[in-house]
Amino acid sequence: MKSQSVSSGKLWPVNLAELKPNFISGFILFLIALPLSIGISVASGAPPTAGILAAIVGGIVGSIVSGSYVTISGPAAGMIVVMLECVESLGRGDVMMGFKVTLAAVIVAGALQILLGLMKAGTLGLAVPINALHGMLTSIGVTILVKQAFVLGGIKATAPNTILQIVEVFQRFSEDNYEVLLIGLVCLATVITVSKIPKLSKVLPPPLAAVIVGYVASLIADIEHPHVVTLFNSQFEIGPKYLLHVPEKISEYFVSPLFQDVFSGTFIKCVITIALVASIESVLSTYAVDKLDKQKRSSNLNMDLVSKGACNMILGFIGGLPVISEIVRSSANVSSGATSRWSNLFHGSLILIFILVATGLLNMIPLTAFAAILIFVGYRLANPGQLKHVLATGKDQLLIFLTTLIVTLLTDLLIGIFVGSILELLLNAVRSKSLLGLFTLARKSETQGDQLSIQILGPCVFSNMLSLKGQIEKSTAATVEVNFSQSPFVDHSTKEIMLTVKNQMALLQKKVIFTGIDLSAEAHH
Repeated sequence: MKSQSVSSGKLWPVNLAELKPNFISGFILFLIALPLSIGISVASGAPPTAGILAAIVGGIVGSIVSGSYVTISGPAAGMIVVMLECVESLGRGDVMMGFKVTLAAVIVAGALQILLGLMKAGTLGLAVPINALHGMLTSIGVTILVKQAFVLGGIKATAPNTILQIVEVFQRFSEDNYEVLLIGLVCLATVITVSKIPKLSKVLPPPLAAVIVGYVASLIADIEHPHVVTLFNSQFEIGPKYLLHVPEKISEYFVSPLFQDVFSGTFIKCVITIALVASIESVLSTYAVDKLDKQKRSSNLNMDLVSKGACNMILGFIGGLPVISEIVRSSANVSSGATSRWSNLFHGSLILIFILVATGLLNMIPLTAFAAILIFVGYRLANPGQLKHVLATGKDQLLIFLTTLIVTLLTDLLIGIFVGSILELLLNAVRSKSLLGLFTLARKSETQGDQLSIQILGPCVFSNMLSLKGQIEKSTAATVEVNFSQSPFVDHSTKEIMLTVKNQMALLQKKVIFTGIDLSAEAHH
């Protein structure tokens, strides 16, 4: 089966037979995305409405302007740390002002994403060391876990970085509001239990299950009305401050950006971090979701980057979080039977309809329920099982993973991914005994009949392998043979990408043969 290009494929099927599965998938995504988007927004230091707006715009605009078929656009847990750092650093103690200035950074970052897409730089998101990326994502998961542990107990963290906050969580356990904590733990148990029962989770998404339990618990505990409760021989104040607060009118959702400090180093750093992390996550997610697409279509990564940039510029002007191609919701979209962009459009439209007619229901959900959802998400990002996987790729890769993780936890995402990438680059330079060769791939090509033969002559690593990937994918030959026998070194990131390319070309009935390289280890991961 040949892969359809985005420009020629049937993007908007209108027959009922195709609309029905996409509507069903869109409805399931609406149930997943609404509570998750609110939780992500609150954890990001933004009003809960920012996440709702992001889900709406990501669903509606992100489906109309898109480079992909079945990916879902929306706010993501991977951006929580980025946004929170920007809000705190740009606000200098004033959270709302920090959010408004961050909105301006989102606008500029969106414009930068559009520019990168138009310059056909969409694939650059793949030129990041795999285990440096895993280290960054794990650090995001750890940060979410730690910060939401405080919310689960109804208190706020005071330590300056995540590592110190890990200690603080245990030191201040006695300060937790035990009734709030109890509700949060019940919600967390609900998320975990429902997620482990596939048949149930398909009907009742775990995030929705958590907010339903939280809603019932808030009614039983009468959180809406301030009062004092006695629990475990201690007294605790309970009241509306532990509940979500969303305006009844949609007109009150909108927040205007503040274009102050736009030339400051902090602002510029926020722009770069938002654009970089959002673009890398989007490209990698879209690339991964293409493998799940039952019709085996290939996304236009450049156009998809333009789409995210357009959404983010709009969201910056109206008060929303930035959006990316979200891997978990996109996977759920495919598994629910989606075949086109209609599912993304339906999910965004249903969220819009819900907030127009039933916003009041949201204000009875305790914040600790959203903390429980995010703790579950954070654990998935920071799953300890990753260490075993990374170690299987080599001790050097474990070093890169741990270095990126620790540096990110101590500083920020931009510095962490930079240090991890530089470390990989230095290790590659030592092993290949070349530095300049790490940026330009030395190779020679020859075409004989319907076969393209490529001989790799220099080191093939994350920083120079995109040109090889592009040559293989653009080739019209029925068979492409790539010989690495004369290459002094091929890194782990290149092996993973080459395996993906081989599998994708097979779907197009094109044969790719790699010699002088062992891809068996990557095939098992």
